[in-house]
Amino acid sequence: MSTRRWALAVTALAAACAIAFAVLLVARHASRPPGLPPDKVPAAWVQFRTSLGHTQHVGRSDVTCRDCHDYERDGFKNPGPAPCVRCHTKEGARFDASNVTSMSNCLTCHAFAPEQKIPTCITCHAQPEERFAAIKSTHATTECVTCHSPHGDPSVMAKACESCHVERAPEHAAHAGSAGCGDCHKPHAAATVALEECSTCHKEPAGPKPAGHDSCIDCHKPHAFVASANVCVGCHSAKETLLAASVPAHAVCTSCHEHHDPGAAAASCTGCHADVKVSHGDKTACITCHQPHAGNVNAVASQCTSCHENVAHTDTSGHAGGIPCTSCHKPHDFDAPQNKLVLCTSCHAHESSLASTNKGHADCASCHGASAHTPKTALTCGTCHAKEEASAPKGHQACVGCHEPHSGDRLPKATCASCHADKVGGPHDALKNGCDTCHRAHGPGGIPKPPGCTTCHGGGAPLPALHTVPAHNDCASCHSPHRSTPMDRATCTGTCHTDRRTHQPQAQVCTGCHAFAK
Repeated sequence: MSTRRWALAVTALAAACAIAFAVLLVARHASRPPGLPPDKVPAAWVQFRTSLGHTQHVGRSDVTCRDCHDYERDGFKNPGPAPCVRCHTKEGARFDASNVTSMSNCLTCHAFAPEQKIPTCITCHAQPEERFAAIKSTHATTECVTCHSPHGDPSVMAKACESCHVERAPEHAAHAGSAGCGDCHKPHAAATVALEECSTCHKEPAGPKPAGHDSCIDCHKPHAFVASANVCVGCHSAKETLLAASVPAHAVCTSCHEHHDPGAAAASCTGCHADVKVSHGDKTACITCHQPHAGNVNAVASQCTSCHENVAHTDTSGHAGGIPCTSCHKPHDFDAPQNKLVLCTSCHAHESSLASTNKGHADCASCHGASAHTPKTALTCGTCHAKEEASAPKGHQACVGCHEPHSGDRLPKATCASCHADKVGGPHDALKNGCDTCHRAHGPGGIPKPPGCTTCHGGGAPLPALHTVPAHNDCASCHSPHRSTPMDRATCTGTCHTDRRTHQPQAQVCTGCHAFAK
């Protein structure tokens, strides 16, 4: 090669090197950090200047390379996290910024190297941290910094749930000591876990869950919590209830059924009806007579004979028939009084008054039996009055035919003539004691049998004249005690002296010649 050509080649090479050096300088110093001399800009700046850490710092008028790098002494090697806290004092206080091996220094999350992958919180917190569970909830796809402030104090303090979930109305938070949403929702747990949290607080007084009510939210809707009055019919079809049309409270299930113990409704009646005192033997439950859902719900109470059919067939067939049970048994006070006379007197005051004057008759049960449901009506006076019954003449055994049964007095209409009309009008009608002079209705104090005629007639002395004839000793052969004695001829000749019928046929009476008296 000629000297000329060589010179031209050298010149060209020099020019090319100059251009390349110039390009390198331009690239090296492109967007160089402010305040840094060009000759101090490292070749690696082209890559490092694109990192998020440098783009956030370089270019700001108050931040220079010297603030983080002592490049005159150490060059641009990694200075570690120590320079960060000189500006970020508050944030650095939350971490051990001086410990370069710690996973919690500034450079753990903030990238200054080119193409350094910026870690997420889950990169470190994919597993539980001591008492804090790993996140598994619907928030798993949400940036942690949405709820947590990594530089806050404390750094894990979550923000208020309502800041995002404005549509919720957590009535539950009104309770004293409530942690708000945290009462039920654990920070990193799935939302369904909240369903298991109710019983941790509500062991009492809510009590056990009723059968078939496995989940609290069957009745208590999340975030509202207060069960509505009509929640029951959501699962249980509406039932017709006792007198609901006139008693509005009966139409509301929870008036009788306690939310968490619906089976105890039988004891709930006293909540409204505390003034009702029931006296019904060993029956104290109102639903014994008042059926809340079954039968005729418009009926005030069930028929008494639905249980007491051994007493009567219907509620109006007891006590000799035609008397309703409620005539003697008042509602809610069914037990008979200790003094049954008071009960009887309520209807039988007149009879009770009469009986009070008759010794031994004051107690109704003494004659009518102990059962008020089937009282005896066919009275047996002879039970007590055996002697009177045994001594009564034939036809006089029915005591009540002559006596008022309660007072014992003889009935005004019960005269001897009421039965013995054919004995009225005789010669003894005018006697002071009437029929009792000769007859007794029953003993033992009366006359055993009619006395002899001479007891009164003759004073015990023999009767005169023809009375002394032996054939005339029987007074009844001529005289009737209950009718006037005829003294005519026909009587004498028609019965005894038939052979004298033709004797003095013109005579009207025999006594004209045949004297019976002196």
